[in-house]
Amino acid sequence: MGGALLYLLLTRLKNSLKSLIKSPGKLIYLIIMVALIVVTIIGGKSSAGGADHVYRDIREFNAIVIALYTAMFIIIAVGGFSKGGNIFSLSDVNFIFPAPISQQRVLFYGLFRQMGMSLMVGIFILYQYSWTHMTYGISYGRLLIVLLGYALAVFFGQITAMVIYSFTSGDERLKRMIQTAFYAVFAIFGLYLVWSVLTGPQTPLQNLVSAASGTVIRLLPVGGWLGSAFAAAGSTAGVLTGLGISFVYLVILVCLIVFSKRDYYEDVLKTAEISQSAITAQREGRMNEAIPANVKLGKTGLNGGFGADAFYYKHLLENRRSRKLLVSTTSLIWILVSIVLAFFMRNLGIASVFISTTYMQITAVALGRISRELSKPYIFLVPEPPFAKLIQNLRESFFPALAEAALIYVPVAFIMKLSPLDMVLCIVARMSFAMLFTSGLVLIERIWSGVSKTFAILLYFAVMLLISVPGIAAAILMTSFHLIVSENFTILVSLTAVNVPISLLVLYLCRNMLQYAQLNK
Repeated sequence: MGGALLYLLLTRLKNSLKSLIKSPGKLIYLIIMVALIVVTIIGGKSSAGGADHVYRDIREFNAIVIALYTAMFIIIAVGGFSKGGNIFSLSDVNFIFPAPISQQRVLFYGLFRQMGMSLMVGIFILYQYSWTHMTYGISYGRLLIVLLGYALAVFFGQITAMVIYSFTSGDERLKRMIQTAFYAVFAIFGLYLVWSVLTGPQTPLQNLVSAASGTVIRLLPVGGWLGSAFAAAGSTAGVLTGLGISFVYLVILVCLIVFSKRDYYEDVLKTAEISQSAITAQREGRMNEAIPANVKLGKTGLNGGFGADAFYYKHLLENRRSRKLLVSTTSLIWILVSIVLAFFMRNLGIASVFISTTYMQITAVALGRISRELSKPYIFLVPEPPFAKLIQNLRESFFPALAEAALIYVPVAFIMKLSPLDMVLCIVARMSFAMLFTSGLVLIERIWSGVSKTFAILLYFAVMLLISVPGIAAAILMTSFHLIVSENFTILVSLTAVNVPISLLVLYLCRNMLQYAQLNK
């Protein structure tokens, strides 16, 4: 029956290619992705310095790669304490698990398929060629190697989550013990980095880079092993050592699953059902069904609100129950990535950092809780003006966006030694882009609601780029006039002065969006 699994893998691949060819939306999306990669390669090569160009210490790039691998592994692996690793779909559970095929072969089938999916998750790395080539002299071939390491980090995270869930589900005491040990291991390495930065003989950055390239960090679980292997931080012996330890770790995980007395089929079943129910709920507009297992109740009641204002206070209550911080976990990750990026790009000026963080903001911004409200009839039944309901539903995203902007640019200001005025202008300009992207999402929901997922992604990036063009053009135009102000001031003020009116105009044009329910979604 091993040939059946191989046939299934090849058939999945063949059907995916057929679906790509027969779907114009997917094909256009693929062409645009490839075109953007080509533009990135051309832009990176054209912006590269000459023979006398001095690149930054390559060990800084290696440290970034190790941090990326470690962060992805931790984020995915900790899911094992709640929902397990998602390497099997519900169709696998329904059709492959009951088949007369050994559990070992089924497991390797899932691992091989998950590896391919992990490669697709890390495709964003290929778009980082321009600045990595300009700053560190990274070739595109080496960036592909970094992508492979990223895929392995995601892959190891999934397998680790599966093992953790398999051994701790149903035993809260064992779960707490393993969870404490898991965090303690990474905390020890984190304390070592802090100690190295504070006690090293060089500058803090040099101490951090030296510590990240040292033997201790190369022993960091998964992130250090893969980082030393795929970022080429050391000699050939170091690369082989990293790959060897990673392979041994994978063998140990597989043996724990295969040779333990625990039946991983039962553990995978619950995970697959949870994932499938969440996908189905989102596809059918029933987002309220995909709720977390544990909800923090706390104080009840809206404590304010009348008419359309009730939506705002309702969203505040839901945000308080769903997260502990003012910003979400995803936003916190983007904040940390932006700060680290600014740390290594501090010599390129605030304009380069602002462009990079805004590019990340396009992928990080979300419509907020109004997307859930649109899947229910209540928002349309409230007897209030449609524009008032729209504004009140968007209101809750203001303070998290402001907190996110402040958490990014206050540390960036210290890193890049910006003036207080430049720091405030960066925060205000980022808020203007938050308004702009939110209005763009409202525009997509108003005009193209119910389109296919692939076409929706394509529309999203197209609309965001289109509505950003006026602000960018105004910044370029005002900078060319050589006014008696700083370049940073001119760029940031021009962006803000154009983005805000465009955002308000788009929202006003979509003011009747909540007048009638679009029930054909």
